[in-house]
Amino acid sequence: MEGLPIELIPTKTQAASARFLPPGTDKPVLLHSAYDPMREAVRWVESIEIAEPTNAVALGAGMGYHLLALHLRHSGNLRYIVVIERDPRLLRLAFSSINLTRIIAHPGTIWIAGEEPKKIPERLQETRTDMILHNCKILPHDPSLKCFADYYAQAREAILDALTYDEINLRTTFESQGRNQFNVYMNVPAVFRGYALKDCEGMLKGYPAIVSAAGPSLDNNIRLLHGIGDRAPLLIVDTAQNTFKKHGLRADMVAAADPTPLNFSHFEKIDSLGDAFLAFHPEVNRQIPSKFLHHPYLLPLFDRDSTFLDFLFDVQNHYGVVTRAMNVGHIAFNLARHLGCAPIVLVGFDYAFPKHGGATHAADAAVSRSVDKMEEDGTVRIGGKEGKAMAESGTMMLVPGYYGDSVPTTVPFQQYIKALEKDIAECDFDVIDATEGGAYFEGSIRMTLSEAMEKTLRKPGVKKIFDDFRQKKRHPDLDRILGRLQDCQDHLVKNRSHCDVMKKQLVEWAALLQQGGFDAQEAKRRWEKFDKVWIEMASDPYIDGCLGTTVQPLYFRRQRATRPKDGTPIAFLQCMYEKYDPIVRDMDALLGNFAHCIDLTRAALQALEKERRI
Repeated sequence: MEGLPIELIPTKTQAASARFLPPGTDKPVLLHSAYDPMREAVRWVESIEIAEPTNAVALGAGMGYHLLALHLRHSGNLRYIVVIERDPRLLRLAFSSINLTRIIAHPGTIWIAGEEPKKIPERLQETRTDMILHNCKILPHDPSLKCFADYYAQAREAILDALTYDEINLRTTFESQGRNQFNVYMNVPAVFRGYALKDCEGMLKGYPAIVSAAGPSLDNNIRLLHGIGDRAPLLIVDTAQNTFKKHGLRADMVAAADPTPLNFSHFEKIDSLGDAFLAFHPEVNRQIPSKFLHHPYLLPLFDRDSTFLDFLFDVQNHYGVVTRAMNVGHIAFNLARHLGCAPIVLVGFDYAFPKHGGATHAADAAVSRSVDKMEEDGTVRIGGKEGKAMAESGTMMLVPGYYGDSVPTTVPFQQYIKALEKDIAECDFDVIDATEGGAYFEGSIRMTLSEAMEKTLRKPGVKKIFDDFRQKKRHPDLDRILGRLQDCQDHLVKNRSHCDVMKKQLVEWAALLQQGGFDAQEAKRRWEKFDKVWIEMASDPYIDGCLGTTVQPLYFRRQRATRPKDGTPIAFLQCMYEKYDPIVRDMDALLGNFAHCIDLTRAALQALEKERRI
């Protein structure tokens, strides 16, 4: 401990305490009460209400007294205990000074010492879903905050940002109710006809890219894009298509990703994509690839998250992947990076709303609506659009704006901004924000679109590169894919039999509960027999592969803690019955529905092959 800026001091209760000298100061901080640190810790924990299973994140380890008090009072309700300590030496001293066995032995304890705040969410990757599912309390240790205020503030912000990001994605998964995976199945024929990301990786190295979203600022400078010529690829989001069509502009790639039916509205007035590639995420609304199934230039934007598609197409080995993102503008940005483009010029990336009123999107976007002036309490009213969206209002937050002011945005948009900023920070080239409005992206270079084009557009040759890429179309083995679809269907049908077994057991439970009079051993036997069947079914990798995120809500409902009304065997079995009866029925329905989806997918592929031969 040589050189450690900590002084151990005796206390009147024989417990160890310590004074810590924060860097750059001459005023030591007493980490705990010099009189009775354990009593002080008990008073601290008495102010914390934990009435149900919860995860706790302690900001600061101190000497560990508050951690002991937390565990003593709430051990029955603590799932994960995450201890974040800025100075590993302090944590080492705590281990050597007091008995922290209770905390160390807790099965969910995670120690994070000396980690950069921005990397803490990565360390918690495996636990973040549990934190959303079972709540999470961030518990600051005040003396630790006095020692490293900035560090713990950044750690707290990083954790909250990560949990917000996860919660948005999780809510989207729950709300999709199987839609996303159903889109994947229905889009397999378009994927089958598509090009491979591997074949265009880095092909535009040495060229910049213009990437356009559909923010309201796009109306102000879109006309300038006529000057691109053959000197840069133009990648646009699907939302911007009508705006580009009105101005007589053709994109090289149109990115589409939104799985909702509303997304098809961006394509309703688009009869032809010309020479543009439809770069679509496999989860995109199925009507879009279906409309353009015979368009010659389809580019599926595989990522690493679809086990089902990887099984069918051996995606990562043969087709390549692009990084997934929360919105289509960010996906288009990632695609430009995949092409090897540098620098990347952003246009129409507002991710915010006009503070004094205006529009949500570029005027000709199918979903563009009016926005009222932001009120003093942060309320923003957005008008409706017949057949598209209802009028709505809500409180927004202010974020730094492109022009140095502040602009209103939503919680999801704020997460979009932070996610894009993270990727910008990782780029070893310039990202130029030529949006000329909306939110500011830290790390980007702001300039007008005319300045950006003058600076970046140098040499021609983009058209020939795309023409060469068009000659590289793949021809997957249809028989192999049909065989793998059959494998998937066989496993889904097999696992429906597991559901039949569990449903039969649940019927037996209901009869047993009606009769009553059974003991704890019988209840335990019944539960273990049931759980064994569930585990056998859920352990089949085909389940997660074929059902994708659709099955996650069922897994989360199963994982969620439920408590019997009392400790009697009948209360336990009744609790389990009420929990699992709907879960098993929903699982059975999912397996049946996706087995049927495989029939539809196989028929569509066979029809496509028949057309080709004719």
